[in-house]
Amino acid sequence: GAPPGYVGYGEGGVLTEAVRRKPYSVVLLDEVEKAHPDVHEMFFQVFDKGFMEDGEGRFIDFKNTLILLTTNAGTDLIASLCKDP
Repeated sequence: GAPPGYVGYGEGGVLTEAVRRKPYSVVLLDEVEKAHPDVHEMFFQVFDKGFMEDGEGRFIDFKNTLILLTTNAGTDLIASLCKDP
């Protein structure tokens, strides 16, 4: 959510609100290696504890949410290993 004094303060974030309303959801983090390190840290909390605290201080349960991550990291290595010798 937005910090105090900004439009949207008093509302949850887009992701946390969606999961709060529909906990049996699928979340796709496409090309996750390009995400800001703060995003990685936020999801490490979800992976470790199964929940995330939203901007309102509510704990949003992710235990019934399927989180998929995709990446292009390592594609050159994989391609080189798959080449004919």
